[in-house]
Amino acid sequence: MATKKLFSDLPFNEDAEKAVLGSALLSNEALYSILASLQEDDFYVIKNRIIFRAIANLFNKKTAVDTLTVTEELMNMKELEAVGGVDYLRQCCDAMVSLASLDFYINIVNDQAVLRKLILAARRINDDYSEKEIDDVNDFILKSEESIKDATARRRISSFKRTDNLAKELAVRMNTPIAVGEDNCTGLTTGYPSLNKITGGLHAGDMIIVAARPSVGKTALAMNIAYKAASHTNKPVAIFSLEMSCEQLMDRLLGIASSVKLSDIKTRRFMSDRDRAKINATINELSQLPIYIDDTSSIKLMDILANSRKLQAEHPDLGLIIVDYLGLVTTESSKGGDSRQEEVRKISLALKSLAKELKVPVIAVSQLSRNVEQRGENKRPMLSDLRDSGSIEQDADVVMLLYREDYYKNQKSDKQLGEKKLKDMNNSERFEAMKKTNEMAKGQQFAGDASLVEVDVAKNRNGQTGKTPLFFYKAYGRFDQPSREWVEQMKAIDEGNE
Repeated sequence: MATKKLFSDLPFNEDAEKAVLGSALLSNEALYSILASLQEDDFYVIKNRIIFRAIANLFNKKTAVDTLTVTEELMNMKELEAVGGVDYLRQCCDAMVSLASLDFYINIVNDQAVLRKLILAARRINDDYSEKEIDDVNDFILKSEESIKDATARRRISSFKRTDNLAKELAVRMNTPIAVGEDNCTGLTTGYPSLNKITGGLHAGDMIIVAARPSVGKTALAMNIAYKAASHTNKPVAIFSLEMSCEQLMDRLLGIASSVKLSDIKTRRFMSDRDRAKINATINELSQLPIYIDDTSSIKLMDILANSRKLQAEHPDLGLIIVDYLGLVTTESSKGGDSRQEEVRKISLALKSLAKELKVPVIAVSQLSRNVEQRGENKRPMLSDLRDSGSIEQDADVVMLLYREDYYKNQKSDKQLGEKKLKDMNNSERFEAMKKTNEMAKGQQFAGDASLVEVDVAKNRNGQTGKTPLFFYKAYGRFDQPSREWVEQMKAIDEGNE
């Protein structure tokens, strides 16, 4: 069947479009397959688009679809005459094909639609190049790549897979040992054994949300994970930083790796010879790490997607992508009519799709709403506190909520803490009380303005949930796993031995 060109040089196949519509009018089985595979703009001939719209309207209203009901719907739409009346519907019915051949005709319609979109995208790229001033060549290339990808996104029609074939693949997987990394995690290590125990590591295809109120430590934790993942596995890590510059992030990495105060790194004053030696050694270490930073403050979602794909093309072993933070990412439609909630929904879905497409874990840093502050005594965050859109919780595979007792100004006074027994305190209260009285577990270092951060894995689509404490040295921007002595001391207190 030859491809026709009618009133345009764009490719389409009118006979295939009529055959598909006729099949939908006469067969429910065909109708379900067609509606699951095609969209209105996949039809090139205007009257075929209108008929498909009428069919879809009836289906959405749970009304029977046949020649009579479609005729009535077209009359209600004031479009019956525009499509050629009942005579044209009869022509479509005469073009009906068997169910065995239907997929072939659906593929023809889909392929022609993709070719049209690809040609139009190429023409728009050419027009933009010819008619508009190009301020940034790289930006122009990225946008062109994204428009081509959008045009060809539906070039493959999804279909079901039978369990007999899937079972064969399952048997192969079950007989292939999974590579287990440090701390027995099956994904990319977070660098923290207790967190790995809950999550199993960061898994390919997962979107992980790290959320907290401002200044609690969410960016710091993301940077610690980036450093540990790159240094432990030597896999490339991509960081999109919309809030901090490359220089600021490098300062943070330097503080994490060297345990030199960030204030000293920033001012470069009051450093001892020992600190300077540590800094020089750490700079040499950081220079060897495969960490890639994009600090474009106004970066669009499209650029994040394109740059991630480009980096993986250059480095197929890309291990992790971090976006800091979700609230600053915008889309091309930001200046349009979309609400911020709708925009965040699109961003969240796109980052999840990116993780799945590249088979790489994506960490998105997110801010919690002010609802946390309005609670009474217990200000621990919940999934419902995720800001801007419920789709973040829905799309995420893993959600980590951070809580820090000393963050809140209205925390219990020293006197109140002194009146309570350690056994009656939570871990955060014990940490503050014991730090003030210098009664921390032997061997644990608490310089660097230490705090206890509770990491609550509140959602884990493919594993367990739970909470784990981490020590946060704010002066260095570093997170550490609590010492064994600390864990044992807390256990002893809970069991009433102290």
